[in-house]
Amino acid sequence: CIRDRLLGVNMRRFHRIKPILTGAAAVFLLATPSVAQAPAAISGIESGNWELRDLGRSGVRNQICVRNPARLLQIRHPGQACPRRVLSEDGRSVTVRYECSGSGWGQTSVSVETPRLVRIDTQGIDSGSPFNASYEARRTGECN
Repeated sequence: CIRDRLLGVNMRRFHRIKPILTGAAAVFLLATPSVAQAPAAISGIESGNWELRDLGRSGVRNQICVRNPARLLQIRHPGQACPRRVLSEDGRSVTVRYECSGSGWGQTSVSVETPRLVRIDTQGIDSGSPFNASYEARRTGECN
């Protein structure tokens, strides 16, 4: 084809390597660095000890140590390196979905009021059981 010759592209060769290029792009996009990095919307959250008040269970309170703001994205699967993808994000909130091989998945929305106060809505499956919870999370001091 004249167009292919003008562009210097051999389309037959391109069609043979297209699946390889597509696969490489998918691996690049799904690589796990996003697991370690916090989305921009929550990057300003302060590290330290946080109190989570469960808004649906009579204000039950739990304490967690947050060294990385991404910890607040996985309330029900702590300490697991679960690949995640950002579903939506603006300057003050983020929604992510994550998959934990063999133990479940979750979808979490974090809305940042201040660097010391956030709202967390999370749902998913943890060890075969469904969960759905809303929390008010407030920084209370340094981690022990």
